[in-house]
Amino acid sequence: MKTIKLGYEGDEVIFLQQALVQGGYSGVESRVFTQEMKAAVIDFQKKHQLDADGIVGYRSWEALLLNGYEAGERLSENDFTLIARLLDCELAALKAVQKVETGGKGGFFAPGKPAILFEGHIFWNQLKKRGIAPEEHLAGNENILYPKWEKGHYMGGLREYDRLEQARKINREAADASASWGMFQIMGFNYAACGESSVESFVNAMCESELKQLVLSARFIKQAGMLPALQNKDWAEFAKRYNGPAYAQDDYDKKLAKAYQRFL
Repeated sequence: MKTIKLGYEGDEVIFLQQALVQGGYSGVESRVFTQEMKAAVIDFQKKHQLDADGIVGYRSWEALLLNGYEAGERLSENDFTLIARLLDCELAALKAVQKVETGGKGGFFAPGKPAILFEGHIFWNQLKKRGIAPEEHLAGNENILYPKWEKGHYMGGLREYDRLEQARKINREAADASASWGMFQIMGFNYAACGESSVESFVNAMCESELKQLVLSARFIKQAGMLPALQNKDWAEFAKRYNGPAYAQDDYDKKLAKAYQRFL
């Protein structure tokens, strides 16, 4: 959705007015962003702890679109359509990212247990960032603490929580920051790019619902500068930004392109 403000004229204003009316504000259909609309937007922003400037940017659109919207147990077509509209990207492109990152699986291993994958080499670095010497905790924790990436310690599924809990005993924040979370497998240390104030609030949000996971993922895609690549279906650029420079080893770009064509 475009950022709009007082005096803007276009179809987005009609959509804004409809969202405001649904939220309990009065008004008439118009293509022009009026002073009355600005006052309603400021009131809405105040009630939702947003910057009350009367400008409808990404986070204000997100709050307006989700206001009164009920999340189901699993992601629905409407959920994907809503977030694709928010990102101003093709529905098929957003679905392709979800398909490749999760293999089509859901965002939870069990109720209250988001899908995770714990990364011991990230944990090593996260401890160091907090002034904790990882070497001092190595004995007995070789399966969760190592300086370089290695695949052999993954347990998969719910058993990843055994590794996470083991790491939490050393330092909870560093442990949670060292796992990838939810349907789109976002690393905990990326909490700020997801619009969360801390690793803890990020994890709590991931535990809410699959829709909340999708919302945080959309914020991450936008904040981390990946949105233009997603909008343009530049899968190599998107894969490089999302999965790192070694994306080609796992053919992430090719998998994304294939999934997009399937959903298209």
